[in-house]
Amino acid sequence: RDAIYLTVESFQAESLHGNAMLAWSSRWKDVIIPAFIPKWRIDAMLAFNRPVIQRNILVAFHGHSRRSPDKVGLAYQSSPLSEVRTRLIDYFWNKTDCSVGPQVDDYFRRLGKSKFCFVPAGLTAWTVHLYEAFFVGCVPVILSDEVIVPFQREIDWPSLSIQVPTNISMDVLHSRLLSFSTGRLKRMYRALRNASCWLDFSLGWGLEGDDPQGCSPYRGMME
Repeated sequence: RDAIYLTVESFQAESLHGNAMLAWSSRWKDVIIPAFIPKWRIDAMLAFNRPVIQRNILVAFHGHSRRSPDKVGLAYQSSPLSEVRTRLIDYFWNKTDCSVGPQVDDYFRRLGKSKFCFVPAGLTAWTVHLYEAFFVGCVPVILSDEVIVPFQREIDWPSLSIQVPTNISMDVLHSRLLSFSTGRLKRMYRALRNASCWLDFSLGWGLEGDDPQGCSPYRGMME
């Protein structure tokens, strides 16, 4: 195919159960864009977004994994990428300074109290957890070797996120997160807040006209 795709997906692995997942992204021509998050969900996350000094949870992740019930768990069991989620849950589940496990009703509240949030690969390389971090204010810790983040010219990703290999030792990862100073976290928090407009589709085109300060996903796609 010759068409240029706008897609959230950069990579899909072959199913462990034998059914290939079609990879529709071609890195040489397609454009990676952020996931759409409805305005009501963004507003709900912003309501729980606390300053760094008020965050008393080190890291949070609540989502599906190979241990999820019924067909959801079976789907994650078929993806080789989802193994990292199992390792995260096994290690961080009982840590007193962490909130890691299956889905919970007060998900936004926990993220809003967390300094970091895990963004692990799942069924595929990307997950909406990455984009939620910008609005709830926890520094994303990306554990996905194949993911491609969008708008790399517009967003200074190293200034507001951490990416580590999926085979990292959980002990090492935990120690690394504990080593971050409050000052560094505050700088990353500000960077997240300033860049969030690139992920908010409710902004339309941002500022009117050709103002170079305009900021929205639509402008990012056209750059």
